[in-house]
Amino acid sequence: MSTPEDADFSEAWRRDGPRVAAYVRRHVAPDDVQDVVAETFMQAWRRWDDVPDPPIGWLIATARKVVGNSRRSARRRTALRDRLELLDRAARPEADAGMLATDRMAALEALAALPDDHREALLLVAWDGLSPDAAADVLGLRPGTFRVRAHRARAALADLDPPTDLRAATPSRPLTEGGLR
Repeated sequence: MSTPEDADFSEAWRRDGPRVAAYVRRHVAPDDVQDVVAETFMQAWRRWDDVPDPPIGWLIATARKVVGNSRRSARRRTALRDRLELLDRAARPEADAGMLATDRMAALEALAALPDDHREALLLVAWDGLSPDAAADVLGLRPGTFRVRAHRARAALADLDPPTDLRAATPSRPLTEGGLR
Protein backbone atom coordinates (compact mmCIF):
# COMPACT_ATOMS: atom_id res chain seq x y z
CA MET A 1 0.00 0.00 0.00
CA SER A 2 1.43 3.35 -1.04
CA THR A 3 1.24 6.46 1.15
CA PRO A 4 1.49 10.09 0.13
CA GLU A 5 4.99 10.11 1.62
CA ASP A 6 5.95 7.21 -0.68
CA ALA A 7 4.70 9.20 -3.64
CA ASP A 8 6.65 12.29 -2.53
CA PHE A 9 9.81 10.23 -2.10
CA SER A 10 9.33 8.56 -5.50
CA GLU A 11 8.84 11.97 -7.09
CA ALA A 12 12.03 13.26 -5.42
CA TRP A 13 13.92 10.21 -6.70
CA ARG A 14 12.65 10.76 -10.24
CA ARG A 15 13.11 14.54 -10.24
CA ASP A 16 16.21 15.04 -8.06
CA GLY A 17 18.09 11.74 -8.48
CA PRO A 18 19.79 12.85 -11.74
CA ARG A 19 20.82 16.17 -10.17
CA VAL A 20 22.29 14.42 -7.15
CA ALA A 21 24.07 11.97 -9.47
CA ALA A 22 25.50 14.90 -11.47
CA TYR A 23 26.86 16.42 -8.26
CA VAL A 24 28.31 13.09 -7.09
CA ARG A 25 29.84 12.38 -10.53
CA ARG A 26 32.05 15.45 -10.07
CA HIS A 27 33.43 14.11 -6.79
CA VAL A 28 33.88 10.34 -7.03
CA ALA A 29 34.99 7.70 -9.50
CA PRO A 30 32.34 6.66 -12.04
CA ASP A 31 32.03 3.21 -10.43
CA ASP A 32 31.05 4.78 -7.10
CA VAL A 33 28.37 7.22 -8.30
CA GLN A 34 25.42 4.84 -8.00
CA ASP A 35 26.48 3.71 -4.53
CA VAL A 36 26.74 7.28 -3.23
CA VAL A 37 23.39 8.28 -4.75
CA ALA A 38 21.75 5.17 -3.32
CA GLU A 39 23.21 5.88 0.14
CA THR A 40 22.03 9.49 -0.08
CA PHE A 41 18.47 8.51 -0.91
CA MET A 42 18.51 5.73 1.70
CA GLN A 43 19.30 8.36 4.33
CA ALA A 44 16.53 10.55 2.89
CA TRP A 45 14.08 7.64 3.11
CA ARG A 46 14.96 7.01 6.75
CA ARG A 47 14.50 10.67 7.65
CA TRP A 48 11.85 11.66 5.11
CA ASP A 49 9.81 13.52 7.71
CA ASP A 50 12.83 15.79 8.39
CA VAL A 51 13.68 16.43 4.74
CA PRO A 52 12.58 19.92 3.61
CA ASP A 53 10.49 20.62 0.55
CA PRO A 54 12.01 20.95 -2.01
CA PRO A 55 14.56 18.31 -0.98
CA ILE A 56 17.33 19.02 -3.50
CA GLY A 57 19.48 21.14 -1.15
CA TRP A 58 19.21 18.59 1.64
CA LEU A 59 19.97 15.75 -0.79
CA ILE A 60 23.10 17.42 -2.15
CA ALA A 61 24.31 18.29 1.37
CA THR A 62 23.77 14.66 2.36
CA ALA A 63 25.53 13.44 -0.80
CA ARG A 64 28.48 15.67 0.09
CA LYS A 65 28.71 13.99 3.52
CA VAL A 66 28.42 10.53 1.97
CA VAL A 67 31.25 11.41 -0.44
CA GLY A 68 33.40 12.54 2.49
CA ASN A 69 32.68 9.34 4.40
CA SER A 70 33.49 7.32 1.29
CA ARG A 71 36.83 9.08 0.88
CA ARG A 72 37.76 8.54 4.53
CA SER A 73 36.84 4.87 4.25
CA ALA A 74 38.96 4.52 1.12
CA ARG A 75 41.94 6.13 2.87
CA ARG A 76 41.54 3.77 5.84
CA ARG A 77 41.33 0.75 3.52
CA THR A 78 44.44 1.89 1.63
CA ALA A 79 46.35 2.46 4.87
CA LEU A 80 45.30 -0.96 6.16
CA ARG A 81 46.30 -2.63 2.88
CA ASP A 82 49.69 -0.89 3.01
CA ARG A 83 50.25 -2.00 6.63
CA LEU A 84 49.28 -5.58 5.76
CA GLU A 85 51.66 -5.59 2.78
CA LEU A 86 54.44 -4.28 5.01
CA LEU A 87 53.74 -6.97 7.61
CA ASP A 88 53.63 -9.59 4.88
CA ARG A 89 57.03 -8.51 3.57
CA ALA A 90 58.45 -8.45 7.10
CA ALA A 91 57.12 -11.94 7.81
CA ARG A 92 58.80 -13.52 4.78
CA PRO A 93 61.87 -15.47 5.77
CA GLU A 94 65.18 -14.07 4.61
CA ALA A 95 67.48 -16.12 2.42
CA ASP A 96 69.88 -16.61 5.30
CA ALA A 97 67.93 -16.42 8.55
CA GLY A 98 71.03 -17.36 10.56
CA MET A 99 72.93 -14.38 9.20
CA LEU A 100 69.98 -12.09 9.93
CA ALA A 101 69.83 -13.32 13.55
CA THR A 102 73.58 -12.77 13.89
CA ASP A 103 73.25 -9.25 12.46
CA ARG A 104 70.40 -8.49 14.86
CA MET A 105 72.40 -9.68 17.86
CA ALA A 106 75.40 -7.60 16.76
CA ALA A 107 73.18 -4.53 16.36
CA LEU A 108 71.59 -5.05 19.76
CA GLU A 109 74.97 -5.47 21.39
CA ALA A 110 76.27 -2.33 19.68
CA LEU A 111 73.21 -0.38 20.81
CA ALA A 112 73.61 -1.66 24.37
CA ALA A 113 77.22 -0.46 24.35
CA LEU A 114 76.19 3.14 23.56
CA PRO A 115 75.50 5.69 26.27
CA ASP A 116 71.81 5.99 27.10
CA ASP A 117 71.36 9.41 25.48
CA HIS A 118 73.01 8.28 22.23
CA ARG A 119 70.99 5.08 22.08
CA GLU A 120 67.74 6.96 22.70
CA ALA A 121 68.53 9.47 19.94
CA LEU A 122 69.10 6.69 17.42
CA LEU A 123 66.06 4.68 18.44
CA LEU A 124 63.67 7.63 18.30
CA VAL A 125 64.64 8.27 14.67
CA ALA A 126 65.43 4.78 13.33
CA TRP A 127 62.88 2.61 15.14
CA ASP A 128 60.15 5.01 16.20
CA GLY A 129 60.21 6.84 12.88
CA LEU A 130 60.34 10.34 14.35
CA SER A 131 61.83 13.26 12.48
CA PRO A 132 64.86 14.83 14.16
CA ASP A 133 62.70 17.83 15.18
CA ALA A 134 60.04 15.57 16.72
CA ALA A 135 62.69 13.50 18.49
CA ALA A 136 64.22 16.72 19.85
CA ASP A 137 60.79 17.64 21.26
CA VAL A 138 60.47 14.24 22.91
CA LEU A 139 63.83 14.65 24.60
CA GLY A 140 63.26 18.31 25.47
CA LEU A 141 66.21 19.45 23.34
CA ARG A 142 66.69 22.11 20.72
CA PRO A 143 66.72 20.56 17.21
CA GLY A 144 70.37 21.53 16.66
CA THR A 145 71.39 19.90 19.92
CA PHE A 146 69.53 16.75 18.97
CA ARG A 147 71.20 16.63 15.55
CA VAL A 148 74.64 16.85 17.16
CA ARG A 149 73.70 14.07 19.60
CA ALA A 150 72.40 11.86 16.78
CA HIS A 151 75.54 12.51 14.72
CA ARG A 152 77.77 11.55 17.64
CA ALA A 153 75.65 8.46 18.28
CA ARG A 154 75.98 7.36 14.64
CA ALA A 155 79.73 7.96 14.77
CA ALA A 156 80.05 5.93 17.98
CA LEU A 157 77.97 3.17 16.46
CA ALA A 158 80.13 3.13 13.33
CA ASP A 159 83.21 2.73 15.53
CA LEU A 160 81.59 -0.38 17.04
CA ASP A 161 81.01 -1.79 13.50
CA PRO A 162 77.33 -2.86 13.74
CA PRO A 163 75.27 -4.04 10.76
CA THR A 164 74.36 -1.22 8.42
CA ASP A 165 70.57 -1.50 8.79
CA LEU A 166 69.59 -1.07 12.43
CA ARG A 167 65.90 -1.07 11.52
CA ALA A 168 66.22 -4.77 10.72
CA ALA A 169 67.46 -5.38 14.23
CA THR A 170 64.18 -4.93 16.05
CA PRO A 171 64.43 -6.21 19.64
CA SER A 172 61.82 -8.56 20.96
CA ARG A 173 61.90 -6.71 24.29
CA PRO A 174 62.12 -2.98 25.00
CA LEU A 175 65.23 -1.15 26.07
CA THR A 176 65.60 -0.16 29.70
CA GLU A 177 67.75 2.61 31.11
CA GLY A 178 70.56 0.24 31.96
CA GLY A 179 70.64 -1.44 28.55
CA LEU A 180 68.81 -4.35 27.02
CA ARG A 181 66.63 -6.56 29.18
